[in-house]
Amino acid sequence: MIRIQVLALILLSYISLQAQQFGAFPPSVKWKQISTDTARIIFQPQAKAQAQSIAAIIHQLAAQQPNPLGDRLRKINIILHSNTTLANGYVGLGPYRSEFYLVPSSNTVEMGNLPWHEHLAVHEYRHVQQYNNMNKGLAKAFRLIFGEEGQAIANGITIPNWFFEGDAVHTETANTPQGRGRLPYFLSGYNSVFLEGKQYRLMKMLNGSLKDYVPNHYNFGYMAVNYGYEKYGSDFWGKVINDAASFKGLAYPFRQAIQKHAGVSYRSFIKDALQHSQQTLQPDKGYTTPKDKTVTNYYFPQFISPDSIIYLKESYRSLPAFYVRTQGEEHKIKLRSISTEDWFSYRNGVIAYTAFATDARWELIDYSDIVLLDIQSKRERRLTSKGKYYTPDISPSGKNIVTISVNDSTQTELQLLDAVTGQVHKKVPAPKGTYFLHPRFLDDENIIFIERAPDGSMSLHKRNLVNGNSETLLEAGYNTLGHPFVQGETIYFTSSASGNDDLYALRDGKFYQLTSGQTGHYYVGASADSLAWASFTAKGLRLQTASMKTLPWTEVTPATLRRPVTSYDVATVSSNVLATPTRDFPVARYAKSTRLLNIHSWRPYYEDPEFTFSIFSNNILNTLSSELFYRYNQNEESHGVGVNAIYGGWFPQITTGAEYTYDRHVYANRRLILIDQFEARAGYFIPLNFSKGRTYKYFGIGSNFVWRQLESKTKGIELADGTQPYIHNYISFTQQLPKTRQHIYPKLGYSLSAAHRQQLDYNGYQVNVNGQVYLPSFGNHSIVLSGNLQQRNEKGVFFSDMFPYSRGYNDFGLDSAKMYRASANYHFPIAYPDWGFGGLIYFQRIRGNAFYDFSEVYSRDNKQSAYMQSTGAELFFDAKVWNQLPVTIGVRYSYLLDQQFAVNGNRNVWEVVLPVSLIPN
Repeated sequence: MIRIQVLALILLSYISLQAQQFGAFPPSVKWKQISTDTARIIFQPQAKAQAQSIAAIIHQLAAQQPNPLGDRLRKINIILHSNTTLANGYVGLGPYRSEFYLVPSSNTVEMGNLPWHEHLAVHEYRHVQQYNNMNKGLAKAFRLIFGEEGQAIANGITIPNWFFEGDAVHTETANTPQGRGRLPYFLSGYNSVFLEGKQYRLMKMLNGSLKDYVPNHYNFGYMAVNYGYEKYGSDFWGKVINDAASFKGLAYPFRQAIQKHAGVSYRSFIKDALQHSQQTLQPDKGYTTPKDKTVTNYYFPQFISPDSIIYLKESYRSLPAFYVRTQGEEHKIKLRSISTEDWFSYRNGVIAYTAFATDARWELIDYSDIVLLDIQSKRERRLTSKGKYYTPDISPSGKNIVTISVNDSTQTELQLLDAVTGQVHKKVPAPKGTYFLHPRFLDDENIIFIERAPDGSMSLHKRNLVNGNSETLLEAGYNTLGHPFVQGETIYFTSSASGNDDLYALRDGKFYQLTSGQTGHYYVGASADSLAWASFTAKGLRLQTASMKTLPWTEVTPATLRRPVTSYDVATVSSNVLATPTRDFPVARYAKSTRLLNIHSWRPYYEDPEFTFSIFSNNILNTLSSELFYRYNQNEESHGVGVNAIYGGWFPQITTGAEYTYDRHVYANRRLILIDQFEARAGYFIPLNFSKGRTYKYFGIGSNFVWRQLESKTKGIELADGTQPYIHNYISFTQQLPKTRQHIYPKLGYSLSAAHRQQLDYNGYQVNVNGQVYLPSFGNHSIVLSGNLQQRNEKGVFFSDMFPYSRGYNDFGLDSAKMYRASANYHFPIAYPDWGFGGLIYFQRIRGNAFYDFSEVYSRDNKQSAYMQSTGAELFFDAKVWNQLPVTIGVRYSYLLDQQFAVNGNRNVWEVVLPVSLIPN
């Protein structure tokens, strides 16, 4: 027997909403705005300076039109968040808005020197220009038919994600003193792939891999976009996206547009772009390919004895953890807590690092606190609470910690903390617009640190914490500086002065270059006679060690360290947009009630057995989400119209809705009757996030009061209780470890949920309990145990059957008082094919699952019961469609052990399992 099981098949196929967070800040937040014809910048008062700067840059970009994609201008709403430690930014459709997360990453070699809010302004506003100039032709028709999500669908189908990000990276590079296109770290990805002679197929470069290191679409996109501008001129990509967004050539319009305007095929264009990027690479005779099968990264190796090194390590199959290697043997110390940075320091048997924690209710408020780990006892403690601390270092005596603290205005200060109590002994605020980075102790009184000036230049400084005396060790320049380390009187650090990220040393007032190559060298640690660091390879950031005597120690001048070197030419370089004078834009209050109703999209949705067409509204602050819908139920042949809304601006989210359903065809007392139904509900939901330490923790609780009115339309049938109010209470809790790239499920975790529905005019109820436990197995295998319980005592046809029957059995709608299920699953990877065809679908992983399900259902009087048992296997294909959208498609075989419930006595059931959702959340 074969049947197709559609868990949820969405007819529309591409909208990226993952960056948006609903109701994520408290009602006490006061908002201001700068509103012009180009943009509305919405911000909290402490971010006023950044808002003024962002507004000036955006106006300059809108007027200057560097590398124009078109002349269309549509005002954008941009919300600035300075209370979160997660550096990010996005522009989205559905609704059309942007958000900037203003606290930057501490890793300057990866993200660069530019002031983060200015970096975001240039990069993200390019996305605004892209969307504004892609609303044309059939894309515009999609927008008319489906709203803003319709344009997102059309643009996602026709324009690859590598162009969106590659063009934005090119804009930030060509119009600022730096940008990621000038960063060796950003370029080392493809350099390492080229140097190792890897010849990835085009679809692998576009979609990535779960087994091999493949630079992402930012890297690939910049390489292709930069080549297009350099080879074919500043108007090339504008012409390409004009044709592609207009669907000129219904099959592969983007590829056809490139062929038309470049005069070569799409594959030839990409091949030429790759070759162009490899021209500057010279053979590296000393380069050896790592033999490890799994991509693995090592961070901040530090000597704890002449033959022992401590480091942080993660891989595609293992979570970040601290390890010590002694005489070639590696021992795991402990898993690292969830963190936003990989930095750690070590001194006298103690590791200091920062760990992430959330505000329980408001997801756009989170923290980065200092944690101290004793490597012998493996005990750790949080030294600070609810702070924003970065890159802590332990003093030689172990009594103090020096760290960088960031406030809600994204201003930094050096802080000296007591290593036992966490008390702040000293604060050194950074000058206005200046950013402090990466402090290290020289001795108990003196530290070194890096300064990033308002113009993005970086310098190295020394400061006495007792008398406040300061000394500049390296004057400011636009090359990146980062991750210093002190050994004796020598300061080691990474700089991009050579055009590559190399290791340097400052000793006796002189600078020396210690490494060279075409991929970067990072996270240096030193002993008296040895050096350890991590080198960028196609198998990850690999651990390297060398004797001090074997290193070249090539003397370089301070001027050399300050002089910028670009490995690749940047096409169509224009003026420095960051030099735009900040204007004094008028500032006004922004009311939270502004445009609460903001209809942006409408779309159909199908989840067996219901078809729904919905109209969606979200306000710009994303605190009110509402939906107007029509629904058709195939099983009941019923029609329904209704509205749902949820307001997330208060501590409890307020939920409400109403629906009128007519012509419900249902069975009661073995007779088909026709029912009209009206239902209204109101309630609350409290989502809480307690993520901290090594696990994510989510708790939710809510309740709804539901008023239901039923009316029989069948002659001779009267419903005794036409009015049926009930209460619906629900609760859930999840705790789990993070997942690595290759993990199918978390290696350890659990999820519990329960719901109780109680009729108020009759002693009728329904209880549902569901649980899952994730247990480790070897490698990337996962054991998943689950259980489900449903118990009810209802009057007539009332609550929907919420029970998940054993796989292979139909949903019989049994009139059962109690039913429960236990399930065991063993998930395992089979292959990582990294193969696809036609740009339509690309398979990253094939995995299997062996399962056993046991269900028992009881009669209404609880006197009889029956079993539903099945065993079988599932084969899943983890894939990407259109080179960007992840989906999982599966095939399931179930053997029914209890023939009583087998359809037509057939015990063999085959099912096709289609995606739960094609729209990522």
